[in-house]
Amino acid sequence: MRTTTLRRPAGTLLAALAVAVPLTVIAGEASAREHRPAARAAAGWTPVGTLDPQHVTSADTQLVLYGAHAFTPNNVAFNPQVIPSTVNQAVLPYVRVPDGAPHTYRLRFRVSTNGVTSTQYELSGASGTQTATVAGGDATVEFLVTLDLAGTGWAFHSLKNTGGHAWVFWSCQIDEQTP
Repeated sequence: MRTTTLRRPAGTLLAALAVAVPLTVIAGEASAREHRPAARAAAGWTPVGTLDPQHVTSADTQLVLYGAHAFTPNNVAFNPQVIPSTVNQAVLPYVRVPDGAPHTYRLRFRVSTNGVTSTQYELSGASGTQTATVAGGDATVEFLVTLDLAGTGWAFHSLKNTGGHAWVFWSCQIDEQTP
């Protein structure tokens, strides 16, 4: 008798992980197709990493997904009409904070919704929540977060669609603010 064993790649096991780490959020404002936080002092941005279904881990970033309805190499679909709304349906990008100094990160999520005029996304963490309302269709939702850990460590942020709509996650680009 022959037995077949199905194995999952190590990257998909990340979906079972979650760690609570405090974060400080900076309030933002929304526009029609894109949400960008309020302007800050002139500074540059250094890329930390880009997360998507094909790139779920690097030395400085990790991607965790909860409650996905469909997962492809290009995107991840969430649908509260298929997966009960009592199930956490979220995208959690993790970033490695290199030291105990404060660091400001820009998270730019590429998302889409169909058949709605607008929808709302929420980015939350242990010490705060930010929301952004964007038009339906393809959108980039941008948030700024400041992390001040006691030392080196991993911090995560949780992105959800709070409009109750089916939505698709394409990618999250993480950049660190440089003086």
